[in-house]
Order: sequence, then C-alpha cells, then structure tokens
Amino acid sequence: MPAVTSDTIHARVRRGRYVHSFHAERERQEAGITVAELENALLCGEIIEEFRNDPRGVTYLVLGFAGPRPIHAWCAVQERTREIVLLAVL
Repeated sequence: MPAVTSDTIHARVRRGRYVHSFHAERERQEAGITVAELENALLCGEIIEEFRNDPRGVTYLVLGFAGPRPIHAWCAVQERTREIVLLAVL
C-alpha cells in the first residue's frame, strides 16, 4: 500500500471515503463535535504522529481545527476498501 499522507486523508474525506468506528462515534457525540466540524478538521488536518506498531496495523494521529477548536482524530486506512477508519475522536 502506498504511503499515507495528510493529502491522502484529505482526498478520502472529500470523497466521503471514511467510516466511524463505534468508539469514535461515541467520543464525537460525547465531545459535542458535529459531523461537519469533524469533516472540516480532517479536510485541513495534518498527520502529527504515525504508529507503526499498532496491533491493528499502521494508525495515524491527525490534528485539525473546526474554527478555533482543535480536534484530534486517530485514523487507520482499511487496506481492502482504502477507506479512512476513524478509531477515536478527541
């Protein structure tokens, strides 16, 4: 699989090629983050850390903003479908 970059995440989110894990959706709701805010944060966000030793495969911590509000999203790329999987939203 080609290297994942912030641009990879931006493009997939722009095309709606992402899914929320149950855990990420619960965290999003508990934090009062709207879907639009999360999408905006992912569209302008940058990968700030890569985790190569995660048991689920390589995962990425993305930092983006919805207005002045920082939003962190922990993501993976599903190899079969090439979708971004949101594992957690902080």
